[in-house]
Amino acid sequence: MNAKLSKARARKARETRVAYRVRRKPRAIKPRVVRPLVRKTAAHVSPSVPWEERVAPTDQQLMEWDAWLNEHEPEFEEKYPGHYLAIWDRQIIAKTERRAEIYPLAHQAMPHVIPLITYVPRPGEMDMVPSVFPVEWSRR
Repeated sequence: MNAKLSKARARKARETRVAYRVRRKPRAIKPRVVRPLVRKTAAHVSPSVPWEERVAPTDQQLMEWDAWLNEHEPEFEEKYPGHYLAIWDRQIIAKTERRAEIYPLAHQAMPHVIPLITYVPRPGEMDMVPSVFPVEWSRR
């Protein structure tokens, strides 16, 4: 009698599952976007140096590099409009158009330093320089 009861319960459970599957609404299936798997190899991974142990430019170096930037400004405006440049020892160690990418690129090029980062504006991009003075002062 137990066998008959268990077979009846199993049949009832199967019928319930089938009925549930029929009543269920079909869902919209989103297309799966296949993204390439990118693995960093030893050639691409730069050694991680803690921020505190990196070499920062001195004030004198920053002044020299700033003068160097001013001397080469026309050249940079022609070659790198709209780019962020990472500079170390009067050399461009990294360049990119996206601000978020400049530090990782500079770190990959020279992991032991904190470079000077500058932006080269596009022509006509910075026609007006924002003022730190109140608007009322300009109306006098």
